[in-house]
Amino acid sequence: MRTRSLYFTGPRVTTIEEEDLRTPSQGEVQLTSVVSGLSAGTELNVYRGLAPQWRQTMDPKTRLFSSANGSSWTWPARYGYAMVARVTALGEGVTTLKEGDLVYSYSPHGDHAVVAANAVVPLGDLPDPEIGVFTANMNTAYNGLLDANIPLGADVVVMGLGVIGQIIVRLLKRNGARRIIAVDGVASRRAVADKGGATHLLDPADDVAETVRGITDGRGADVVIEVSGAAPALNSAIRTVGFNGTVIALSWYGGSFESLSLSGEFHHNRPRIISSQVGEVNPFLGPLWSTGRRSEIAQEFLQTYADDLKGFVTHRFPLAKASEGYQLVDNNAADIMQVLIDYRMN
Repeated sequence: MRTRSLYFTGPRVTTIEEEDLRTPSQGEVQLTSVVSGLSAGTELNVYRGLAPQWRQTMDPKTRLFSSANGSSWTWPARYGYAMVARVTALGEGVTTLKEGDLVYSYSPHGDHAVVAANAVVPLGDLPDPEIGVFTANMNTAYNGLLDANIPLGADVVVMGLGVIGQIIVRLLKRNGARRIIAVDGVASRRAVADKGGATHLLDPADDVAETVRGITDGRGADVVIEVSGAAPALNSAIRTVGFNGTVIALSWYGGSFESLSLSGEFHHNRPRIISSQVGEVNPFLGPLWSTGRRSEIAQEFLQTYADDLKGFVTHRFPLAKASEGYQLVDNNAADIMQVLIDYRMN
């Protein structure tokens, strides 16, 4: 059987290759793609060639990155982690899934994938396959709130109103934040956040830190959740959070940080900066919490916010034109939110 797969062949260069598709081995399933999502954060860093793995290798024992042993990745490479697919073949011994099941897979873009059966997320009776694309986004957003440990009645700033920022706004409303201050340079995204429960909308071109002080009686925000992945936004988050407040760095930052300023507010206002990486949950939640429990709750949120998530989809491209989708995301076009590769399109 033949299949088509998307490859990164260099920074900002993609190609579609036709190749053989192997049959599933014991414990594996074959998937036929329905849609997959382009990530405007992590995946964009990989697409641009900014991810550290292009230059370094992480030691699994020390968890340190070093260029001494070359790079972890080489071109050409496959990437992507937001595939919604149907199970179309079962390997020997697979009893937890059946042919036709709709699942989410952390698989790179392409017509098909062959993966371990226990590595997929069953989507059950999800009303629209496109909603399943947001599985990883929902886990990331929810994990950020768990890391922030936000008290009822807090004043929270969300910087960056892409998909994950929009989900966070909605979860903050559900969680009982008193003020939800949403920041983005694109007016249409601010409007979407307004519908999702934001109480204040700000443009980063304004002095966000000063404006937030005015909104909060001079205190500053209890928590700032920085989702944009831009160095200037992290600087702004440090200025905006109040004394002993918390900054959640939710993005995988690319490039360099020569402009990062740690001499003023960071030193004098004692903010805590927490890296919220989706591979683990907040250890202070205790042993009752796990990534499995978090994922189960995140799946429920997919159903709860299905209408909103469906509305986040702004562009669809067939696999053959996926490069056009990447260019849109790379150029940060004002009218984009979620770009999909739709395998149902010719």
